[in-house]
Amino acid sequence: MVNEIILFAGFGMIGGIIRFLIGVLKNYQTDRKMNKKMMLLYFISLSIIGAFSGIVLGLGKILSFLGGYAAVDLMDGYYRSFIKKKIRVKMR
Repeated sequence: MVNEIILFAGFGMIGGIIRFLIGVLKNYQTDRKMNKKMMLLYFISLSIIGAFSGIVLGLGKILSFLGGYAAVDLMDGYYRSFIKKKIRVKMR
């Protein structure tokens, strides 16, 4: 039981790390640079989120991996939706 939880967390973490690498690659392609502290924080948070979602979707190795990847993608979407945006209101 404990070994399975560790295995599912590991596969979820691998999914989160793959999502991290894809995100870093996208940032470098768009010339948006991240400093090293931000990159380390991003890596740690995506690994933790991936591990937890891998445990929650612990029905198999592949689902744990996909759960880690998808949960990180979902969190990234939440982050992008809450970025402060300027809103202009036209007064008559």
